[in-house]
Amino acid sequence: MEAVGGLDTVYTLTPSGLLGHPGAGSPSSAISVLGFLLSTGTVPSEPPSACASDPCAPGTECQATKSGGYTCGPTEPRGCATQPCHHGALCVPQGLDPDGFRCYCVPGFQGPRCELDIDECASRPCHHGATCRNLADRYECHCPLGYAGVTCETEVDECASAPCVHGGSCLDGVGSFRCVCAPGYGGTRCQLDLDECQSQPCAHGGTCHDLVNGFRCDCAGTGYEGTRCEQEVLECASAPCAHNASCLEGLGSFRCLCWPGYSGELCEVDEDECASSPCQHGGRCLQRSDPALYGGVQATLPGTFSFRHAAGFVCHCPPGFEGADCGVEVDECASRPCLNGGRCQDLPNGFQCHCPDGYAGPTCEEDVDECLSDPCLHGGTCSDTVAGYICRCPETWGGRDCSVQLTGCQGHTCPLAATCIPIFESGVHSYVCHCPPGTHGPFCGQNTTFSVMAGSPIQASVPAGGPLGLALRFRTTLPAGTLATRNDTRESLELALVAATLQATLWSHGTTVLILRLPDLGLNDGHWHQVEVVLHLATLELRLWHEGCPARLCVASGPVALAPTASATPLPAGISSAQLGDATFAGCLQDVRVDGHLLLPEDLGDNVLLGCERREQCQPLPCVHGGSCVDLWTHFRCNCPRPHRGPTCADEIPAATFGLGGAPSSASFLLQELPGPNLTLSFLLRTREPAGLLLQFANDSAAGLTVFLSEGRIRAEAPGGPAVVLPGRWDDGLRHLVTLSFGPEQLQDLGQHMHVGGRLLAADSQPWGGPFRGCLQDLRLDGRHLPFFPLPLDNSSQPSELGGRQSWNLTAGCVSEDMCSPDPCFNGGTCLVTWNDFHCTCPANFTGPTCAQQLWCPGQPCLPPATCEEVPDGFVCECASCAAPVLGAQVAHGHSTGEGRSQVSCTHSSLCSLPRLPVPSKECILNVTCLDGSPCEGGSPAANCSCLEGLAGQRCQVPALPCETNPCLNGGTCRAAGGVSECICNARFSGQFCEVVKGVPLPLPFPLLEVAVPAACACLLLLLLGLLSGILAARKRRQSEGTYSPSQQEVAGARLEMDSVLKVPPEERLI
Repeated sequence: MEAVGGLDTVYTLTPSGLLGHPGAGSPSSAISVLGFLLSTGTVPSEPPSACASDPCAPGTECQATKSGGYTCGPTEPRGCATQPCHHGALCVPQGLDPDGFRCYCVPGFQGPRCELDIDECASRPCHHGATCRNLADRYECHCPLGYAGVTCETEVDECASAPCVHGGSCLDGVGSFRCVCAPGYGGTRCQLDLDECQSQPCAHGGTCHDLVNGFRCDCAGTGYEGTRCEQEVLECASAPCAHNASCLEGLGSFRCLCWPGYSGELCEVDEDECASSPCQHGGRCLQRSDPALYGGVQATLPGTFSFRHAAGFVCHCPPGFEGADCGVEVDECASRPCLNGGRCQDLPNGFQCHCPDGYAGPTCEEDVDECLSDPCLHGGTCSDTVAGYICRCPETWGGRDCSVQLTGCQGHTCPLAATCIPIFESGVHSYVCHCPPGTHGPFCGQNTTFSVMAGSPIQASVPAGGPLGLALRFRTTLPAGTLATRNDTRESLELALVAATLQATLWSHGTTVLILRLPDLGLNDGHWHQVEVVLHLATLELRLWHEGCPARLCVASGPVALAPTASATPLPAGISSAQLGDATFAGCLQDVRVDGHLLLPEDLGDNVLLGCERREQCQPLPCVHGGSCVDLWTHFRCNCPRPHRGPTCADEIPAATFGLGGAPSSASFLLQELPGPNLTLSFLLRTREPAGLLLQFANDSAAGLTVFLSEGRIRAEAPGGPAVVLPGRWDDGLRHLVTLSFGPEQLQDLGQHMHVGGRLLAADSQPWGGPFRGCLQDLRLDGRHLPFFPLPLDNSSQPSELGGRQSWNLTAGCVSEDMCSPDPCFNGGTCLVTWNDFHCTCPANFTGPTCAQQLWCPGQPCLPPATCEEVPDGFVCECASCAAPVLGAQVAHGHSTGEGRSQVSCTHSSLCSLPRLPVPSKECILNVTCLDGSPCEGGSPAANCSCLEGLAGQRCQVPALPCETNPCLNGGTCRAAGGVSECICNARFSGQFCEVVKGVPLPLPFPLLEVAVPAACACLLLLLLGLLSGILAARKRRQSEGTYSPSQQEVAGARLEMDSVLKVPPEERLI
């Protein structure tokens, strides 16, 4: 063995492999050497030993011993001679060392001696789950069913060989195929022709013949037909039976079921039921089976023809006979044809009526009019009665035919208020007294007037059997109530007031028969009214005597269909009951008649109050605050305008002020029951704020129906619906009644909490304009009151309350803010609070909402005859008529037009002065004050300092120049001398300020015509002689004295500021 230099580990190549002897060397170096050895196949030589000199003879081999010697033995194979390379590898000796060799491996093997077989299956070359078999230098894939190829990568198409026959379609699968056969074939490859007859499709013994994809049934001799012999041959299909007979099918045959009256195998025979002459007494026999007897305008038999009822016959009987075979004689009296008590006599094919006196006609239907012969004399009026007549005679005639002159009232003793009516009975003259309303008796001494109280009706009984009716006079102030009711075992009659109008109702056996009304007249005026309702000759008639009726009588009537025993037929002897009044009627009655019987107060019991004494309940008017009084006969009721209440409207529901002093206010109500399906909401509102939450329905979190102010208008919003806006503005500071009505679609998810005036947290109200500021009063939901404050417990007339209440910062009453603090009025004005607003009472020379606008004319700044007129920011002086305008100062004075002309014009310019206007300055604020005690006057658009005499300037801070304000009038020139101004006037004016016109004559103490005219005539010649010299002298004088001379200030161009030249104290002279 030979050590490898530089390594501490010795590797020895032995027949069994390379052995390493570990030392202290680096493992990485050893591995590198090992790699070298494996790649070359050489073995390093060992250090020289005893055998180095090859001492042994040829054919022997030297073997070194441990002791350093050697031994010679037979030579052993070495190197390639030992066939170290496996699997057919090529062994090549290497170097001089006989043991050195190198193995060249054949494909598929590796390793130093090619002892390692390379596994070609390690890369998994086989697909689709194939099994890989490793071979020498190759692999082999064993493919699953349905795949092929070296690596089983190809799917085998089993349909490629067209396995399906008879036109079958092949469907390829993995390792298989499936044939979809054409109709009529089967099997895995469609090789079988299917026998459709195998399932025995032909019914009822039909013979089946197999076909390709089908079969054919031979139904011959079976009595059936169809593709499967399933349908029975219908012999009845041809309708062989006549006269609508029913056909019954048989197997190859049929049978007819005939209707009664028909016979034959096919029901073709119509049996003749009239052949035996069944109709007696000459009746004509008609067969029911004859269709010609039915239908049409003149049909003999009723209804339409039907085979079901065609059997039999009908006898058409002659008059006087009836029955199925005309064998019964008709009794014409059985139908009671005779009226009005006539007696009927039966006759062959007829009857005869024997009528009582007063009636005639075939059925006694005619009432004989005995008045046709005019039996009444002396202008009497005849009224027909049954079998008689009644004459209504003039006052002085009587008897049956008005043939007797009446003398009974001669010496009568009737009272003055009564009317004497003469009568003639049984040949004896007498009289009766016709009493005025409310009295009765032979001499009208009985009182028939009595009072009826509500809840205490009066019961009475009258004999039965009289004509059905009610008559009375009444007075009341109530709009509703029953006046009188009459009852018996069959009919009931009622007279009542309904909505202050008259109504009569008739019942029969508890069923309403007829209702009559007179709807146009109100009868609750407290006056007496006479009414009557009566049933006569099957007609119910209601009468009212009233001045508002045509001919003072209103009538309503209607027919009445009662049982034959009712109305016309008197009741048997008995008692009928009557009731006067009911639970609601209160008033007075008189002359009450029930079924014609007069009811006297003394017959109605001891508790009846005689007479009709009452006091006018609404006189004097007990209701205050505009309440309307309703007279309820024994008391009154006040209909109070909101927000007033109480028996006399004296109480007012307290208002609540929200947001007084700026503090947020609100109220909350918990509704025990939700309103619905509709809601009417009303309240009184007073505010000057254009926005704010009025009220809101809400659950714990979600807001529902909301009413709020926006831009002065009331808006109502419901979730999911459009907003409703009330017209007009509601923020004018006046009290308004707000009424809102909502339907079911706006009341969904309403919520039990109702917030009024805002929410508890002010921020929660901001989406609806913030908390409300103003007054709310008399809040009602569907007429139920929601009070903001506890109501007195002893007030029984208060509206019903609703819901639990909570409130925050509410002020009782409608309280105004103190709008006069701080005082808004200027210039000594007096401030008056007018509910969340103020009014300034100004001094005489100031006006405007805050007395800030000065009035100039009350100080009479214009000289007569000029008149002062206020204009914006000043005044102008005007005359009645003008000839030419007067020039004014262009800048310094007057209400300038911009062209140097003032708004003043006069007939004589000397009689008018130019206007003086205040010039706007800065406002009266702390840093702009008037000096030297001058007052500051605020106004529109700013303020003025009214300077004391001798001061001028915006703040009266400089001494005034004498001519600065040009006090001279009518074109005079101002000249300053020693701090005092002096006016130099033109020739036509004089005075301190040139205000006096020269040459204006004073009133003369003597008559003008007697003195002045003669003097003028005496001087006429002198004036004519000196005319030329006078004209020249006058012209020269005007040139020297009358020419306008501008002041120094005007010559300089009027450069002074307006603030320092126009503020002249009011007490100074006018320009």
